[in-house]
Order: sequence, then structure tokens, then C-alpha cells
Amino acid sequence: MNIALLWFLLELELLDIDLFLILNNFQVLIMLNSRVHEFNKNQINEQQRLYVVGDLHGDYDVLSSLLKVVDPKKDIIIFLGDYADRGSYGIEVIDTVDTLIKNFPQNVIALKGNHEDYTDSGTPEFYPCNLIDEAERKRGNWQRYFQDKFKPFVKSLCLAVIIPNETLFVHGGISSKIKSLDDLRNPTRDVEVDILWSDPIEVSGEHPNSKRGIGVLFGKDVSFKVCESLGVKRIIRSHEPRKAIKGPFYEHDGRVITISSTSVYGGKPFILFIDPKNPSIMEPRYLD
Repeated sequence: MNIALLWFLLELELLDIDLFLILNNFQVLIMLNSRVHEFNKNQINEQQRLYVVGDLHGDYDVLSSLLKVVDPKKDIIIFLGDYADRGSYGIEVIDTVDTLIKNFPQNVIALKGNHEDYTDSGTPEFYPCNLIDEAERKRGNWQRYFQDKFKPFVKSLCLAVIIPNETLFVHGGISSKIKSLDDLRNPTRDVEVDILWSDPIEVSGEHPNSKRGIGVLFGKDVSFKVCESLGVKRIIRSHEPRKAIKGPFYEHDGRVITISSTSVYGGKPFILFIDPKNPSIMEPRYLD
């Protein structure tokens, strides 16, 4: 242990300060600053239902439909990112998800997707971006909307969710840069890019994601090793809605599951129900 830290702790003990309380609060502070939402088993088992929502891409009709099925006061809802662009109602989707996060912080967890990947000044890291024009039309000024609304919303988003011993939830994918949970809790920009932009492929190894020009293509040996390092059995992601227009799309011997909750690419949108008491039991719930 660091000598200065040891001396500090001894001084606290002499002052009759509860070291356990201090260390516990310090751990809570670390968790609050973490980019990954980590469930515990008791928290999951107390919930009756758990739903996962894939890319929405401005599809406010689907969001409205799913909120008729899901009750955020009781159910856990995990959004996997990509709230705007493609569809016409990105502003409305963002406003609704933001309100859900604020009103039900224990039950609603929203992830950052690659369509929430902007510079601090409001320049998107992707193309095309429809949200800027939509904000100009509906809110009058992109920069004001970005600074006052969208940037705080993005900062509230997690990068990953994990159910210990069961499931990792991300927007895009993973890479060999992820060696432990600490790489998710305090990710480098390179790790964040790989989580937001990467895609699975049915070959071994890790390769440049030339289709996107960013992130990686990861094989099933990579997903196996990352799952093993994180102590989970599967990865649930979105990012490629076209793969899932007919329902959940399984790759890497069922270890990687892609879902879609938008109608902008065709197909029938769905959310994924996960049994909280047995997270290996999953089934799609299709939305009208």
C-alpha cells in the first residue's frame, strides 16, 4: 500500500472516523463515474420483466408502441443506442428517452451508439447525419440544441451494461483491447470506438472494419476470449438492424445476438424480453 495512503488511513482511525463508510462511499463514487452499468443478481431478480431495445433511428411510432407494452415503473429497460437519424422523429425519441432516464433512473438504462458519437463542439463523427437539419427545423438552432439538450443527454449515456455471469450489452461490438471490466468502466477512446463501431464476422481473428472505416471486425475467437475475460456467456448488441429484420440474429455459435427495434430498414421491429430469473431465456416481442 502507498505510504501516504497508509498514513492517511491511520490518521482517520485515530480520529475515530468510520473507515468502512469512507471506503464504501469511495467505491460508490467510482461506480458513479463508471461508463458501464453493472447489475447485481438481487437487483435483477426483484424485477418482473427485462426488455432490451435496439436501434430506434428516429422511429417514434415504435417507441410509443413499446411504451404501451413496457412499464418503466416496474420493468427494466435497456436501450442500445442510435436514437436519431434515418427516421423523421429523432428529436422526439431523444426527448422521450431522456425523460425516461431522469424519471426512472433505477430501471431505465440507455447506451451510447455510434450516432451519438460527436465532438465536444457538435460535429458528428459519422455521415450522413440527419439530426442537425432536424434540430434546425424543430428547435431553430443546432448549436443551442446541442449544448443545452443533446450534449448533456449523450453524457448521461452508458457505454455498456453487464449482468454478471450472464450478458454484456453494447451498441456495436467488442475488440481484443477489452481485457477486463476496468476497460469498460474507464475506457480509452480506442476502446470506446471499438464498442460503438465494431461488427462480428464468422471468421477468426480481428480485422479492420473497412466498410465503416472505423472500429474492427471481430471473429468468434475474439468474442469467446472477451466473454471469458468478463465472465459472461453472451453479447447482445444492435448497430446492424438489417441483420435482424426477421428477428434476433445469432452469430458466433449463439454468443453474439443482434436485435433491431426500428422499422426504417423494413421488417418488423421488436424488443427482446429477457427472463430476469434466468437471463438465458430470451424471446422477441414484436411491435405493431
